[in-house]
Amino acid sequence: MVDDKYLLALSAFHLGMALFCTNQLLLHQRHQRVYVPLALFFVTQSVTEMLSILDLVVVDESYDYVVSRFNSLHVPAVFAQPLLLWLYVRALTSEDNGPPIRQRLWHAVPILLAISMVVLFWTIPKSLFAQNDLEFADLSQYIQAILIYFQLVEVLFYIQVTLYLVLIMKMLSRYRARLKDLFATTEDRELTWVWWITTTISAYLLLSVAEILADLFGIEMFQLFSDASDLTSGLSSLAITWVIGIWGVRQQPGLMPKTHSAPAAAEQELVAAKYERSALTDDHATRIATKIERAMTKDLLYRDSNLSLWDLAKHISVTSNYVSQTLNMTLQSNFFDYVNKWRIQDAVKQLHDTDETILVIAHDVGFNSRSSFYNAFKREMNTTPSALRAARPAP
Repeated sequence: MVDDKYLLALSAFHLGMALFCTNQLLLHQRHQRVYVPLALFFVTQSVTEMLSILDLVVVDESYDYVVSRFNSLHVPAVFAQPLLLWLYVRALTSEDNGPPIRQRLWHAVPILLAISMVVLFWTIPKSLFAQNDLEFADLSQYIQAILIYFQLVEVLFYIQVTLYLVLIMKMLSRYRARLKDLFATTEDRELTWVWWITTTISAYLLLSVAEILADLFGIEMFQLFSDASDLTSGLSSLAITWVIGIWGVRQQPGLMPKTHSAPAAAEQELVAAKYERSALTDDHATRIATKIERAMTKDLLYRDSNLSLWDLAKHISVTSNYVSQTLNMTLQSNFFDYVNKWRIQDAVKQLHDTDETILVIAHDVGFNSRSSFYNAFKREMNTTPSALRAARPAP
């Protein structure tokens, strides 16, 4: 068995990290709708770790029933974590506040069931805590019903986690597509770390379900995993908290401009992901397309590494909604692909005509990193910058 002192040290470190992240998140003055759900997520982890420490510190068996009852309080905290993580990602990937949560009261059902578990657990007689090796058949019908209810709620918890993971993955997919409608450079706004967290939790969920099924059907698990399950669980939870803490504390909402100059308050409604039919006629769209092309060919606007849809709209004196519609319906491209196509065309010309290094060319045409330049170049030209330069005719 794993020594309790290791579990105690792990829980204490986890508690300190959760409290520190909570404090840092609550210090944010802007975007509180993003950071408050994540702060509450760390509060629930703090509650869970404090109760774990209580369970490890109190060794007097006469207080087992008291510790067990108080330790049941971690159940609502654990049930709240998937909801809070979903609320955080939802706010992080939204352009507005989204639908009010009060219109989706079903999100509160698992937490209410968890609270009911705590209430029922506290009704279990003290005498049962002092008895060992109790058979299910020897228990009263009331206690049997409570235990069955607990099992059903536990199944609901796994369903809840699965549902929120699916919802988060869908939000991330929509977010990635929307980034390309608004920004020419997206790597500093990508939420790759959230993808990794979601994937890790999914894998851990599958492992937990496998362990439960193995125990249910009497299948022997690996002895090493069985002996160290508490430590493994603690380390996994700590690793997830660590990653969320490192990235979540500093992560900014991605679908907003980094400068205050764009867009103006009156244009906020013009940045919706999809548009309905508007007053934009074909002739008007053609004129806007001409302005966009001129901004690229004459003004070399694509060389701005922080170029956004709002910047382009301001430059050509057209609303961002009309610019986006023109790109999608007239030029048949999203903003990201359109701008990066111009960047790659410029880079190809420089690779042929100059001896500048590839990194210098990448930065000159508007890319922030060598990797993003290579990825865009390979996607557009089906070859690498090095291979293209090597194939140019000798002077």
